Amino acid sequence: MMYGSYGLSTIWNWQGEILPCRVYLRHCVLACSKAGEEVKEDFLVNTFLWDRKTTIKEYLQANPSIMEEEPPESLRHRYSG
Repeated sequence: MMYGSYGLSTIWNWQGEILPCRVYLRHCVLACSKAGEEVKEDFLVNTFLWDRKTTIKEYLQANPSIMEEEPPESLRHRYSG
């Protein structure tokens, strides 16, 4: 809303999709899982993609390989939940 008053419809005048980094999204889901099933489910159904409609749960259902992918070796210690 704040940037709309300056005649901008987007931040950085971006047009199109902005999708989460696959490795980082996997890390976030794993981290939420460690906090319990309720926390994980809350994250999955109350976090949305750029379109403000698609939940993370829906995105992961459409892209299940995200949760199967291992982070690159250089990030494995940091992004494994």
